[in-house]
Amino acid sequence: MSLSLYILPAAEDDLSEIGDYFDERDDALSQRFYEQFWKTVQTLVASPQLGERCRFRSPKTKGMRVWQVYGFSNYLVFYHPQGDTLQVLRVIHGARDYMTIFENDKS
Repeated sequence: MSLSLYILPAAEDDLSEIGDYFDERDDALSQRFYEQFWKTVQTLVASPQLGERCRFRSPKTKGMRVWQVYGFSNYLVFYHPQGDTLQVLRVIHGARDYMTIFENDKS
């Protein structure tokens, strides 16, 4: 069963920042990132259990999973399959302290 997709505003902001970063270097790279991101998300919508469960201390992250963007393995999609929806929570570079990002999130 395929889920519907909801990209949270924080993830939209992440995608915009990543796109701007790649645009500064190469328009084609930015386009390729977006294409691979959408390919990755469509795979997760079809098979939401693919990603590894995140084990953060914050109870707000319960059920959250993570998966690499195809072709951009340093970029991680943090998502939560919830009911009939797959929520993309954030898209974060793996070198960032993403555990702290989620544990300090006030939303």
